Amino acid sequence: MLGHYVHLALRALGRSPLMAVAVVVALALGVGTSIAMLTVVRVMSWDPLPGLSQHLYRPVMDPLPASFKIRPGADPRIAMTWVDAKALLDDGPAAAQVALATGRVVLPPQTPLDQPAYVDGQFATSQVFRVFGIRFLEGAGWSAAEEAGHAAVIVISESFARRLRAEGSLVGRRIRLSEHSFTITGVIADWTPVPRFHTDMQREVFAGRDDFFIPLETAIALDMEVRNAVFSWGDVTNSRDMKSASATWLQFWVGLEDAQARAAYAAFLQNHVQAQLDLGRFQRPQQTALVPLRDHLRQRGVVPAEVRLQLWLAIGFLFVCMVNICALLYARLSRRTHEIAVRRALGARRADVVLQLATEAVLVGGLGGVGALAVAALGLWFLRTQPEGYAALAVMDWPMAVLTPLLACVCSLLAAALPALRVASTRIAMQIKVAE
Repeated sequence: MLGHYVHLALRALGRSPLMAVAVVVALALGVGTSIAMLTVVRVMSWDPLPGLSQHLYRPVMDPLPASFKIRPGADPRIAMTWVDAKALLDDGPAAAQVALATGRVVLPPQTPLDQPAYVDGQFATSQVFRVFGIRFLEGAGWSAAEEAGHAAVIVISESFARRLRAEGSLVGRRIRLSEHSFTITGVIADWTPVPRFHTDMQREVFAGRDDFFIPLETAIALDMEVRNAVFSWGDVTNSRDMKSASATWLQFWVGLEDAQARAAYAAFLQNHVQAQLDLGRFQRPQQTALVPLRDHLRQRGVVPAEVRLQLWLAIGFLFVCMVNICALLYARLSRRTHEIAVRRALGARRADVVLQLATEAVLVGGLGGVGALAVAALGLWFLRTQPEGYAALAVMDWPMAVLTPLLACVCSLLAAALPALRVASTRIAMQIKVAE
C-alpha cells in the first residue's frame, strides 16, 4: 500500500510541478538556514571534555578590595591569585586539582629548525594531565617535588614532536625555549578542547592548541611570558610579581567525583575565604561557589549574543517559510477536492486520504531536505570565510547531516497537516457538488 501511495504522490507532484518546486525551495531555504546556525551554536557550546566535564568545577572567590570598581569586560574575578591557588593546592581535600595559565615561548633556531617560531602552551601544576584526562604517548609528566624545585622539564604535544622531526624517542632530550633549556619528560596526544575552557577565554576561545606544558613554579621562577590577562590592584610596585596577593591571573580547576567530595571541598573553600576575611585581606562579603564546567561556559557567554540572534532570526525565517508552505499546500489540495471526494465516495476512509497526503508531504520534505543540505553547506562555507575565531568550526558533522532531512520532513508534515485534515474532513456530497 505504501508503494501505491508513493506512486500517487509522484503523479500528484507531476501535475503541478511549479508549485511543487516552490514548496521544495521554500523548505530548503528555511531548514538549510536554520541548520547552518544550529550547527554553529552546537559546535560552540558542546562539551569540551566528554566523560570528564561533569566532575570538573571552578572555585570562585572575590579577593578584590571593597573600593575596586569592576569595569565591563575587565573583571579580575575570572582568575585567581597565586596566594589563593597555592593555598587550595596545598590544603584542598580534592584528589585532583590544577592551577594553570596560558604561556608563549620562542622556539629559537636549532637542529633541525632553521627559523625561530612562537609556540603556545600551558604553565601548569603537576596534576594537570590527571585532571583533564590528557593521554601520554610516551614518558610522563613531573612530580610535585620537581615542580617545587623549579625543575626545567617540559611535556610536548605530538604535533610539536613532529615539528622537531627527531628520530626515535624524544624523552630525555633537551630543547631550548626562550633562552632556557628544558628536558622533555613526555609526549602527549594533541589536546584541543573546544571551547578552550581552561584558559581565561579573553582570546582564541575556539582556536589554538597547547603544544607544551611546563611546571607553573618553573615558569614563574624563569619569568616566562604569560598570555593570560593579569589584573592587579593596590600598591603593587612590580606588575611582574606573579606571586603577589593583589594580582589575579591563574585559572583553577578541581575534579570532584561525587556529592560528598563536593560538599567537603565547598566547606574547605568557605573556610579559606572566611580566614582571609578575618585577616582583612578579603574585604567584600561573599558566598563561595563551585561552578560546574558547563555552567562556567554559560556564565562566560561562550556563544556570542550576535550568533544567538542569528539563530533566532533563522528560526523565525523557517516559521515564515512554513506559513507560506502551508498556504501553498492548501491551495494545491483545494484543487484536488473532486479527486478526494470521489475516493471518499468509493469507500476510502478519511485516514487513507490523510495517509496519502502525508506521503506526499514526506516526499516533498525529502526533496526539501536534500536542498536544505546544499543550503546549509553553502551557509557554513560562507561562515568559514569570516574572520571570527569560531569560523573554522562551522563544519557539519554526521548528526546534523542526518537531522537536516528529518527536520525537513517534519516541517513538511506539520505544514501539510492542517490543509490535509481540512480537505479530508469536508462532507463528501459537498465536495462533489463544489467540484462540479
